[in-house]
Amino acid sequence: MTSKFDTQLLLSRPYLTKRQLQRLQKDNIADRRTYNQKTLAVIKFISEICVQLNFPRRTLETAIYFYQRYHVFNRFETEQCYTVATSSLLLSCKQVETIKKVNEICSVSLRLRNVPKASGDMIDNFKKGVFQIELRILEACSFDYRINNFVHIDEYVVKFGKLLSLDYRLCMLAWVIAYDVLKLETLLKVPQHAIALAVLKIAYQLLSPEGDWLRIVREKKLEIDDYSLNEAYFDIVNFYINSFDICDLKGNQPDGTNPLGLQDFINLKKIAGPESGLQDFSESDIELDPYFTSQRDYSVRERRYVLSPQLVMDEAASMQKKS
Repeated sequence: MTSKFDTQLLLSRPYLTKRQLQRLQKDNIADRRTYNQKTLAVIKFISEICVQLNFPRRTLETAIYFYQRYHVFNRFETEQCYTVATSSLLLSCKQVETIKKVNEICSVSLRLRNVPKASGDMIDNFKKGVFQIELRILEACSFDYRINNFVHIDEYVVKFGKLLSLDYRLCMLAWVIAYDVLKLETLLKVPQHAIALAVLKIAYQLLSPEGDWLRIVREKKLEIDDYSLNEAYFDIVNFYINSFDICDLKGNQPDGTNPLGLQDFINLKKIAGPESGLQDFSESDIELDPYFTSQRDYSVRERRYVLSPQLVMDEAASMQKKS
């Protein structure tokens, strides 16, 4: 006697285009304004935990990637977002090897949410919720440990700054801008080294408006993906133009620099020319792809995730032969 056994095979897609993100979020984020407001609050919340536990920037960056990626495939619920944030930070600690005991992370998380003396039972219940979400976050990332493993924005700001012989003040400005990037969804669209180059380019243009950024890059023979670089560049410039009042750059500008304001970023947008970035798919093409139109079915007993498109094609070919 045979019985039917359902299985799913999913290809990892660590980076998505703007339209792809919008299509996936359409099913999971009912109120975009509430989501954006809560995300800013969650980023501040995770940042405060990182400060209290002395975590480096890479731990924060990875946690925010996990948090945003979770809501690409799972419904956003305001009452659960801080549990998702804590679970994202716990996973981040494992990913970038800044290990802390889960009780310590959960205790700080509860304290920052005005639970100053959490009982043992309260911490244990909170831990259960954190562990339950952990698997969903990993599945949202397709268990793809290549992402956030070695490349992080702030570290590459320093490395590229040294390679391009940029001065400390410029790199410090880029480092501050890189923190504001974490408020955006750019992490879900382009890799961190492209973001690092974009923030350095912006810092260079702000401090040396008469300089030649392209000449500096060409002299070092850097191979740059212009599509990813431009996607990150315009994401950041548009953020400052639309939301300068809530940015961290406003109150944390490096010593020795002239005060930067909204007009400086408007000027950058003017000299940059027409917006360009990643080549996006048409809405009709996206609608034909089940990856974006089918809800994740967590009731299926076996869900497998692969990194190579060839593995998907091989299995499809094998299934056709059997049929």
